[in-house]
Amino acid sequence: MSVERPRTNPESDRRLLGDLLVEAGLTSRSGLMAGLEEQQLRGGRLGFNLMKVGSVIPAAFHLFLQDHAESLTPELVEAMRIAPAVDLIPARLAHHYGMVPVRVQDGVLDLAVATADIARLLPAVQELTGLRVDPVIWPPALIAKALARFYPAEVEAGIVQRPGESLLVLADRSRDLRPLLPAMVREDAPAGDWLRALLAEGIRRGARRIRIEPGGTLVRVTYNGAVVEAAPIDLPAGAYPGVLSLLTGLTGIEARGRVAPREGRMTAVAGGRRIRVSVLVMPGLDGDSCRLDLRGERVAPVGDADLAADLPDLAPVLREWAIARRGLLFLVTPGAGEKAAGVAALLHLLGERLPARLACGDVDPMAGVLTLGRFRDDEETLPLEALVDQALARNPDLIILPESLHPRAVAIAAALGAERPVLAVLSAVDAFEAAEQIARREGRQAWDDAPLLGFVGVRLMERLCGACARPFDLHDLLSPWPAHRRPYPGNYFTSQGCDACRGSGQIRLEPVFEFLPGTWLHLAGREPARAAALRAIAAREGRMTLFHAGLRRAADGTVDVKEPLRLLLHELG
Repeated sequence: MSVERPRTNPESDRRLLGDLLVEAGLTSRSGLMAGLEEQQLRGGRLGFNLMKVGSVIPAAFHLFLQDHAESLTPELVEAMRIAPAVDLIPARLAHHYGMVPVRVQDGVLDLAVATADIARLLPAVQELTGLRVDPVIWPPALIAKALARFYPAEVEAGIVQRPGESLLVLADRSRDLRPLLPAMVREDAPAGDWLRALLAEGIRRGARRIRIEPGGTLVRVTYNGAVVEAAPIDLPAGAYPGVLSLLTGLTGIEARGRVAPREGRMTAVAGGRRIRVSVLVMPGLDGDSCRLDLRGERVAPVGDADLAADLPDLAPVLREWAIARRGLLFLVTPGAGEKAAGVAALLHLLGERLPARLACGDVDPMAGVLTLGRFRDDEETLPLEALVDQALARNPDLIILPESLHPRAVAIAAALGAERPVLAVLSAVDAFEAAEQIARREGRQAWDDAPLLGFVGVRLMERLCGACARPFDLHDLLSPWPAHRRPYPGNYFTSQGCDACRGSGQIRLEPVFEFLPGTWLHLAGREPARAAALRAIAAREGRMTLFHAGLRRAADGTVDVKEPLRLLLHELG
């Protein structure tokens, strides 16, 4: 994001942005001059030109903009937060390139992007919209937040893009989604059909790695480590560009620009089975080739020591909750795996204080709770009110409500919480984001009768592989380190990927937690609480957040250090 006001002169740019970046140590005087020279030649904003000529480290620049955007470009931040011009760009393109059309003014479209590396993007958007495009460098976390809020996550049937986890649904009988055999897919079929067929074939063969390598008129697909050995598959060359584009979009590779190596990940879902797909894109003489590593998810059990470190002030709240036998607690998760881990951890902390547990909805039975049936907001299943009535008829000690699109879901949860303990599931990046959503949507009046205990956030982070771990210097990516995000002392490592981890067929995930008390919703005065402000307060008070919990595990050598960094850079705005 450029932090100067739109269409100002270079001298204003120098005052507002250039000197601040030099003072913060994010660029040198010579780097600033290179950006100003590019701005004089090409026009546009200084931030975009500094990124284009390589005068700033992208990650550090993004963190700087997260901290300073609101004070330096309040009108753009407000437009992004309240009403971006999302009708100008289709959802699939916006998610694929990580871009948001912010506003139109005097025939010029301010377009928020995270990188200046996609050379043909701006002319294409100009052709699509008929407007002159003024690119604005914006932190990926804030772009992801706007995409999640203003665009549908499911860009087409079975293809879901959202912060933290993009999903490709391989098979779902209720929605008539099923993969075909690769030999049965037409050459002109949509890229989603081809990718489903290739992944489903790999799962059927028990493969651990899929290689897609173009060459001449055909693209060779080989399955390595397969239990059922079979010949490679030839993918028509005409189908491969669409498959490659879909992979780079779902894994976030395209939106990050020219980052080496080009790697990302997504999740393939078939019924109740979840396969983590790590994707590496490599250049070649005949075009980019892909390596897909398929690994089943395995969540590590949560130890008492880790729970005590991540949630030091939650245990007293749960004790009071069990004694009072009323109150509402939100469990904030980005996906189904986190939801099961969070429910299991909370029930472990509760112990036998609330023994007669009852789940209303689709909480994973692995958590050790009773399930009444999968809840969906359509005419084929029971509405939320009917499921709640079924739960109350059993007089439970604890009701667990699933995530719901019901317009009164939060109000129903609050009403129930006024009389009995209620655990409600929400989908959000973290607890702070969920608090902002609730404060904006419901206001304070929703909690007048029901005590709001708070928000428990949970995230699954990939365990470090000791066989291929290499040292990682945080300052190589995030120099200079912002003062309120000081790293934990310790040696940080990242996994390069080897046959012991990426070829093993299993991925070990470590749950990390955070707790945001419900009283924090009132800290913003009369205005709704904002996630960024709440995170700043938590940092000043030394409160454990998902980022700090992950970084603590990384300093201990448990979690790959890129896991909390990915959360910080690409998801927390």
